[in-house]
Order: sequence, then C-alpha cells, then structure tokens
Amino acid sequence: MHRYEAIRAELLNRIRSNVWPPGFSVPREEDLAEEFGVARGTVRRALASLVAAGLLERRKRAGTRVVEPTSHQSTLKIPIIRHEIETQGRQYGYRRLSASDGIITHDHQDLFAGASLRHIVCLHLGDGSPYQLENRLINVDLVPEALNEAFAEISPNEWLLAQAPYSSVRTTMRAAAAHGDAATYLALPTGAPVFVIERITRLDGVPVTHVVMTYSGSQFELVTETDDLRWTRNNPAVIAR
Repeated sequence: MHRYEAIRAELLNRIRSNVWPPGFSVPREEDLAEEFGVARGTVRRALASLVAAGLLERRKRAGTRVVEPTSHQSTLKIPIIRHEIETQGRQYGYRRLSASDGIITHDHQDLFAGASLRHIVCLHLGDGSPYQLENRLINVDLVPEALNEAFAEISPNEWLLAQAPYSSVRTTMRAAAAHGDAATYLALPTGAPVFVIERITRLDGVPVTHVVMTYSGSQFELVTETDDLRWTRNNPAVIAR
C-alpha cells in the first residue's frame, strides 16, 4: 500500500467514525504532514482523493471541511487510469508522447484566459496494447509545479489528482470516429469507432486542466454504481428515475 493510501484510509476512518463529524474543519496540510511524518504532497494526494469521492470539500478561504451527508448523492469520480487498467487484471504501461510549454494556441485557449499552459500528450497501455490517448492542457499559472515535472514516468492524470485540488468538474462523453493522432497512437484504422471523454476541472472557478481522453470503442466500458438505497415515506426522493 502506498503511503498516501494508508493516510487516506486513516482519514476515511476518522470521517466514518465521526471523529471528524460533518462540517468539521480538517487540519491544514502542513499539520497533517507533520502528524504522519510525510511530505505535504503525500497528504495533498490523500485529501484530493477524498474530495473526488465527495467526502470532503475545499472552499476558498474556508479550508477543507467534511461534507454534510445527503439522502442521495450522485458523483462522477475522476479515476486514475493506471488503477482502471490494473483493476482489469492487465499490466499497466505508460508513454509520454510530447510535452510543450508556454501560451499555446489551442481550440480551448479562451477557456484559460491567456494563462500559461503545459501541453502533454501521452498514451496509456494495457498488457502492451494502446488503451487510452490522453491529450491535456494544464494551467501552470495555477499549478506551477507542473513545470518541474517531466511526466516521463507518471501520467498527468495521476500526478494532478495527487497534486492539484479541484472544486468542480465538467465532463462530456461522446462517440466519435478515429482520425489523426487518435488513429495513429491507438493503432486504429481511420474512421474506426472511438469513445471520447472531455473533462474540465476548476478550482474556485479557475480552470485547472482540460483533457481529451480517447479510447478505442472496443476498450471502453462505463460502469456506475450507487450505495444500497432504501426508500422510505420520509425519503421519497430515493427512487430510481
């Protein structure tokens, strides 16, 4: 178990056991890092995972708090692609294809309001075969640490989830036909079916990253799951719709 996973498990236990009740202000990253004897980045990674799971929320100038429970909450977590592949029992592989810095001309440059960006294109593999093409822009005005990361050994997907908190996510999913880089790197004939996930994450309204992730149509599977829901007269909202 990675150190951040052990810390995440401990923090999750504090939430579930009500040591940290709803509304509780979580200690600062510096204090948690000192408590666990790790770097702040390790604590940040554990906290980001719990934010993504909808258990913690970050608010500007208010810090991090435990989320108030609701009768039913629908969330779409941002997965780590390496975990996604390994969960299928496949060996994970990764290749950075290109990296460039500066104010980049891009279809979504207006989204970042002229911020300096880092553009990373990389390929995720399962058992040596192309699995997902990740084409990502990172706002280095907001996440300057990205300038010092080569992304040669770790994908921006995994690195950002550990290093960069976010407060909102917009995800678009669509079917498409392979062309250009998608066809080349996924080893598909032009026009072959692909599945595309486009995601924008923001922190307090400011875009952190924009990514287009392309899968071969035969590689992609979308699974959603809820907790065991119980309908009661006092909770009629919990009904399949």
